[in-house]
Amino acid sequence: MNSPANKSIMKTARFLNIALNIVICLLLLCLLVMLVLPFFGEEVAQGMKDKNGEAPSLFALNVGGAIGGSLIAAAYLYVALVIKKIVRTTLEGNPFVEENISRLRLTWMIIAGVEVLKALASSFMKSSSKTGEASIEVDLNITAWFLVFVIAIMAEVFRVGLELKRDQELTV
Repeated sequence: MNSPANKSIMKTARFLNIALNIVICLLLLCLLVMLVLPFFGEEVAQGMKDKNGEAPSLFALNVGGAIGGSLIAAAYLYVALVIKKIVRTTLEGNPFVEENISRLRLTWMIIAGVEVLKALASSFMKSSSKTGEASIEVDLNITAWFLVFVIAIMAEVFRVGLELKRDQELTV
């Protein structure tokens, strides 16, 4: 049962577990910074001047930056914790369980929601820094949307893998 492929999978899962612990610590630090950001809003706003020399309003920075950034960091922290649970099932030797399918589906939905929130917050901050202009600019992160697509496919791969595992258990 301890085939070379199985040992390689376990080695990769252990590495991912360590990497996820680091990512979780960084996300906690980011969340803390976002929660403290409103106390330093004026200094940060002056450093964010656009090409016209205009800084975003402190309201937009505090609301759009701190609260929005906190929500985004919290969402990605939650995603990292969910992925850690998936890696844990791999370390236990059985990644094809019903819970991992639900976890992957929830993960891609959260990432998609965060990207929509980021696009709206970015549009709000850009429109609030421009006085008298009525324009909407939307920033799309193609990499994040590709990640959403890949994770959605992975959820279906896990679903099919679980079905194959169940069929195999019935035939043995």
